[in-house]
Amino acid sequence: MKVQLIESIAAFLEMTAERRSADPLRTNVIGSVAGSVSFGRSHYDECRWWVVTDDDVVVAMAMRTSPFAMVLAPMSHDAATLLGEAVGRLDDDVPGLSGSREVVDYLLEGYRASGSPGSQRAAHVRRHDLMYELDKLTTPIVEGHGRRAHHHEVESLAAMFTQFVDEVELSPLSLADAREGVVKAVNEGSLFCWERDGEMVSFAGHAPVVHAGSSQVGRVGPVYTPPNFRRHGYASAITAMATQHLVNQGARVMLFTDASNPTSNAIYQVLGYRPIDELVDVRFEER
Repeated sequence: MKVQLIESIAAFLEMTAERRSADPLRTNVIGSVAGSVSFGRSHYDECRWWVVTDDDVVVAMAMRTSPFAMVLAPMSHDAATLLGEAVGRLDDDVPGLSGSREVVDYLLEGYRASGSPGSQRAAHVRRHDLMYELDKLTTPIVEGHGRRAHHHEVESLAAMFTQFVDEVELSPLSLADAREGVVKAVNEGSLFCWERDGEMVSFAGHAPVVHAGSSQVGRVGPVYTPPNFRRHGYASAITAMATQHLVNQGARVMLFTDASNPTSNAIYQVLGYRPIDELVDVRFEER
């Protein structure tokens, strides 16, 4: 096996097409981000597109879009350790790793074995997430109604996005970046709001649908309800609306949630989602 850093996003998408088609849910984030970069929808300080090949067949893939952590697709122990050794040589300032627990552990094993300065940093699990796939949607009955977000709500939604990011302890998001993301989502029709008595009380969005072979996969998120509007079922209702929108497009639907949050996990299972994988987000101490 050998590890390659692919400079061309088009080449990366072509090389990984078969692999992504074989596991469209667990490779969805990589496919979604790579597709957005390819279409010019997303821009990052630096992109690293990794593949591991065996006899010219892609057996593993990963990506790092700076300043975010390296995202790992499912892969074997041998592929992950080999990739970890390559990270020590070629990307020693990687801030963290995100993927299935087993794959992260395997890659850490190879990274440590590289003996690089960065590999000696302490690693801490920052988040445990569960990956869910929709089985059959059950739509709840909740007071109010759902609708697409409007352009005149951009400022309010951007502020809510920053609150969401702070609350779930993701990488900090500036109001300007949040505003840019909201404008894109509103223009694309991928952001939905639940309204009651003329007031927006919750929102849910979804990533662009990813085509992987014969599969189409839509990923719901983020979902957020301000604290003063919680415990009324608004998040369930707007999640169901965003989900139905993707189902209507013929997509398989997935989402992520914090494994330590019993409320959100219960909500999604009542809606008809079932857990299919556990993911960890590991961060390295800064040098």
